[in-house]
Amino acid sequence: MSYTAEELEAVQRAVERVGANWDAAPEETIEDHLRGAIAEVGVEVPPEEVRALAEAIDEERGIVDVGTVLTSGDETGRDHG
Repeated sequence: MSYTAEELEAVQRAVERVGANWDAAPEETIEDHLRGAIAEVGVEVPPEEVRALAEAIDEERGIVDVGTVLTSGDETGRDHG
């Protein structure tokens, strides 16, 4: 899915909030909280992309870069280039 810069920024804020507060929680809990946080910022993100973001937060145990995760398919959000 394609996002505007404003939408990516809003989703990043949601990821930062969840990543900072729920980083040690089980992945399912992270996904539930992330889904709610994304809904609050008003951006439509498909379930598979919410899941990828939750997996990345779980793997990294913290905040990840939304643009990297959603555009590269790399669940860690790290730049491997």
